[in-house]
Amino acid sequence: MWRALNFERNSDKAQRIRRLALQRGGKLTEGYTPECETTHQTADRTMTQTFGHRVKIVADFGSSEVVVMVDGVKKNSYKNLSIPEFMQLQNEVEQMAAAL
Repeated sequence: MWRALNFERNSDKAQRIRRLALQRGGKLTEGYTPECETTHQTADRTMTQTFGHRVKIVADFGSSEVVVMVDGVKKNSYKNLSIPEFMQLQNEVEQMAAAL
């Protein structure tokens, strides 16, 4: 559990442990800033965070959808994420990008 909560493991079980911890009131470490480039497309009402050359998060503020893209292919899609859930996703995507 310690390894999951400290992001030393990224298995499905570790991701479930972190998600449950957030749902039960847990918080990410203060000051966490993802290693990514963030751009805002104000006319499209989207934000794109690029993690390296292959992985990105695209958040659509109009539809409240967040999409994870790998090599230009949609891998996951989420609706109505809370801020802690989005921060958790950023961390998981950052780790995924580092592993590729």
